[in-house]
Amino acid sequence: MVNIIRLKGALQDKGITIEQASEALNINPATFYRRLNKQGEKFTVSEVGKLAEMLKMDSKTMQDIFFEN
Repeated sequence: MVNIIRLKGALQDKGITIEQASEALNINPATFYRRLNKQGEKFTVSEVGKLAEMLKMDSKTMQDIFFEN
């Protein structure tokens, strides 16, 4: 399950809006909001990769945020 609090924090730290993130993922902002509200259960591997790249995450941080138990 995705650590939504850390993901939102990372977006905020980098100054990336929901609209910018959803545009980079090529999804509607409303879809991005829904995914955040459902603990990210619908993010694809490709989307996780794009978010990690956009947020300039190292592999440890990406693992902690997107693949925590």
